[in-house]
Amino acid sequence: MTSAAPPPLSALALARELALLGAEAAVVGREASPLDATAGFAHAPERFRDIGARMRACLSQQDPMTARLRGRLGLSEAGTWLVVLAAAVEAYPECAAAASILAEDERVLLVTPAAFAKLLVSAQGVPFERALAEAIAGGPAERMGLVERLDTAAQKPLSQVPLRLAPAEARRHLLGEVPEVEPTQLAVTREPPSRVLGLPEALVQNARAILDESGVLCVRAAASRTSRQLGIDLASVAGEPALLVAGADDPPDAIEVARLRGGLPVLDIHVACQARAFPEPWVRAIAGHLAAAVLLVPHNAHTGAWPTVDVPDLDLDARRRVFEAELGGGPVAAALANRFRASLDEVRAAARAAGTKKRLAGSDPAALDADGVAAELLAQGARKMGRLVTHIPSRAAFDDLVVSAPLREALLDIVSFHRASPRVRAEMGLASGSPLGRGLSCLFSGSPGTGKTFAAQCVASALGLNLYRIDLSQVVSKYIGETEKALSRVFDEAEAGHGILLFDEADALFGKRSEVKDAHDRYANVEVAYLLQRMESFEGISILTTNLRSNIDTAFLRRLRFVLEFPMPDASMRASLWRRSLPSPERWAEGLDLSPFVDRFALAGGSICNIGVSAAHLAAADADGVLRVEHLVRATYRELEKVGLARSKDDFGPLAVHLPGGNQSASGRTATWTRGRA
Repeated sequence: MTSAAPPPLSALALARELALLGAEAAVVGREASPLDATAGFAHAPERFRDIGARMRACLSQQDPMTARLRGRLGLSEAGTWLVVLAAAVEAYPECAAAASILAEDERVLLVTPAAFAKLLVSAQGVPFERALAEAIAGGPAERMGLVERLDTAAQKPLSQVPLRLAPAEARRHLLGEVPEVEPTQLAVTREPPSRVLGLPEALVQNARAILDESGVLCVRAAASRTSRQLGIDLASVAGEPALLVAGADDPPDAIEVARLRGGLPVLDIHVACQARAFPEPWVRAIAGHLAAAVLLVPHNAHTGAWPTVDVPDLDLDARRRVFEAELGGGPVAAALANRFRASLDEVRAAARAAGTKKRLAGSDPAALDADGVAAELLAQGARKMGRLVTHIPSRAAFDDLVVSAPLREALLDIVSFHRASPRVRAEMGLASGSPLGRGLSCLFSGSPGTGKTFAAQCVASALGLNLYRIDLSQVVSKYIGETEKALSRVFDEAEAGHGILLFDEADALFGKRSEVKDAHDRYANVEVAYLLQRMESFEGISILTTNLRSNIDTAFLRRLRFVLEFPMPDASMRASLWRRSLPSPERWAEGLDLSPFVDRFALAGGSICNIGVSAAHLAAADADGVLRVEHLVRATYRELEKVGLARSKDDFGPLAVHLPGGNQSASGRTATWTRGRA
């Protein structure tokens, strides 16, 4: 009866045995004549060959740890044994002592590239140069962060610089903890393959063929969501997930990128390429470790010799397919496609959030409606916006806007223009070559308080989009070039945030270009020129408001699609504004007449609204909470004082009996405020 074969040694135990045999051979070899290191050890060749055979058998049995190194991380057989040998030095003190003997330095208790290469030559017949390349500085295992090199040996040849197991790897190898997913510091989103392609199938298939041939494909697009959609489609045609790596000011760490496995890495370097040149060395570094990678770059990036595909923005058909991929065909997907430009990852995230809200409310999470998904798309878009803009939540409606009939019609035309744009481009073939670009830019001019900002809120509400007001204090910089970079980020974020850009007091940014007298004038004009170019390429809606239209550069006016003037309200409009700005008539004092206020004070809607709020607070402070004429007089006096308008007794006429106590001059410039009611 034959005895059962002993179980095969683990990779760690085999590495220990190899190190000890190597140390034995090194000691014996010192007494013999020196030999060429590339030939391996002359001592005990049969024992070395036996260990080599068992090492190959160990890897073929798919031990979980070595399977991770070879399969998931893609190391070669030599690279795998380098990591395992470094782990053996950590696990067994005798291995550390053996490493010292192999390095011929009692202070070095770690593996050196030369010693490792000589061990592999002796055990497996691997050419010395190939084994050395795995272990020398910049080798695959080091680039992936599995081993690290000591920086205390600057005077030594690279082949003698010791290396050790990276701390993050030590626990995994010593305790046998094999992670299901490679740990990473990158912001990675794993998107499963889609059954429906967003972009045309021929484009996706041809791009995938180029990717498979070259290993790297750059996707150039004006909007990152468009290039991200192609990345998801490229993974989907191969039946694999897309590993979306979020962008930052710098390209992601090449070591972290090299660890990405289990899908197609899609790396967003939009922002990184805008701040600096295309990172050629970084691309070469990741190309050496990944079988395939997709790089998302801005539309003006120079990608050199790397294969690049230019992708236009998602048209109406592509947007409809994107929504159908997650929500299925039907009216919900069609309605959302007409309203939003979104990539599949955005739609999936919005659908998940909407489903969660349904569950919290006790409803069926699968029964998604357009309003729920739209609300989540808007919310996630607002969260993407940076500190340079302020999100203005609003439920303003055109029914609440008091303007003339022609002005209201013009505002409704803006809404219709935006809604019809996808159809005009897709079905009529117009606007693609327009000198005004594909965006919708508008100018609202008029005196302060005439409703310009409120009208912008109404447009945003009617279209179901977010409204973002530009914070000029964060955008405009005294440093040359910084304003353009900040504005570029604002426009990019607005395109990703499903929003309308509102440039309040736009003449601060869009003022007339000056005559060039010094360097500051020249660069100020460069900022204006950049704004002209960026507004033309902006795909969304941008609204500029100004109190003085004459201050706006005429080059801007030529590029605007709508220029609307907001006049001061007439008497009938003021009467409507007064009624809308006050509490409901049930809270008015009996006989309260608004006509004296309407006739005497030619105020803008913003001022009338402020008076209404102040008067309501004064009324609420009284025990009965009834709005009286004295409350309106006091609130009006306060508003006139704030804006610097005349507020004498003559200006108030019969209403002056309700003025605050104190002395008023004829002009009202020296009036004082006292407590109490007249």
